[in-house]
Amino acid sequence: MDLLALLRKEAIGSRRNLGLLVVLLLVLPGGIVAGTAVFEQTVPQDVPVGVVADEEASEGDVAITTMAMEQFATPVEYDSDEEARDDLQREEIYLVVHVPGGIMDEETDANVTVVSDHAFAPLEEPINESLGIAESELDGAVASNASIDHDQVGDERSLSEFLVPTGVFVFVTLYALVYLPYQLRSERLVLDRLQTESRLETVVASKLLFYGAALVVSLSAVAAVGWWLGYNVATLSPLTLGVVGVTFLYLAAIGLAVTFALGLRQTALFVNLGLALAIFGLSSLVYPTGFFSSRQGTISELLPTYYSSVTTRSAMLRDAPASLYADYLLWLAATAFGSLVLLQLSLIWYRRRR
Repeated sequence: MDLLALLRKEAIGSRRNLGLLVVLLLVLPGGIVAGTAVFEQTVPQDVPVGVVADEEASEGDVAITTMAMEQFATPVEYDSDEEARDDLQREEIYLVVHVPGGIMDEETDANVTVVSDHAFAPLEEPINESLGIAESELDGAVASNASIDHDQVGDERSLSEFLVPTGVFVFVTLYALVYLPYQLRSERLVLDRLQTESRLETVVASKLLFYGAALVVSLSAVAAVGWWLGYNVATLSPLTLGVVGVTFLYLAAIGLAVTFALGLRQTALFVNLGLALAIFGLSSLVYPTGFFSSRQGTISELLPTYYSSVTTRSAMLRDAPASLYADYLLWLAATAFGSLVLLQLSLIWYRRRR
């Protein structure tokens, strides 16, 4: 066969894998480029920051301090320090700024206290740079001799410790969205026989239960290696196990739903891989929401995976009660329920097409 005939043969053969080629040649490259849109600046400008007025502070003191904070953050006013520090642990804000009284008095030495969380290790350098900007802005905006005191709360964490929960989340995402659907697809030739002995829903449920329970082995390995390296990470705490379990459940249900909806074809694996890459790029796994752009922060806060990553990190690095994350956990449980409904619909669609 000549070259032209071989090229024609490849073109005709590619029609059988048209969906796969669309994902590989269009969706994934386009997604990679779209993911770069979140990187808009290197110094945080949209990071939410809590502003708390001391008893002596006036409305004018709060207003001028808030204006100075707007140069590098998005200020959010709080009525109490306790409420602000709770949201600091929930990662709804990343700094707490205490506004002192008399900041507008030129004869006063006003100390503005900024509180950050040791657990969020990647913010250490950006915070120091931001504090310098804030102090400069305050000096130019207020009459008093204003200075900034930096107070860090919680146990000091290394960047290596901080990245352990992120690594766990990445593993669970790939395990649930890519490996489990791949494993199920490898048994596609025996699924019809299995359906004669039990319902398809039962087969799928057994896989969710087995592979979900197997995650305890993985977390135990993470805990053992972390202990050997001297990390103080609560890998096997009840909150960690609960969050990882419900995260696996909704991601696995989505991955299997895609797989059955696409008739167990190979294309489904690449779609699930694309979903995993989108989750990694949009869920603010390492840097906080708003660090790069307000658009990225808004997208992150719409995704359940963002709340999974925050709660997993908090469970492993922060000594905080589960009740502090009750609304996050409720959102994850609702997502898991919705994902199971989606999986059931995909199973009905799969059986009808068979």
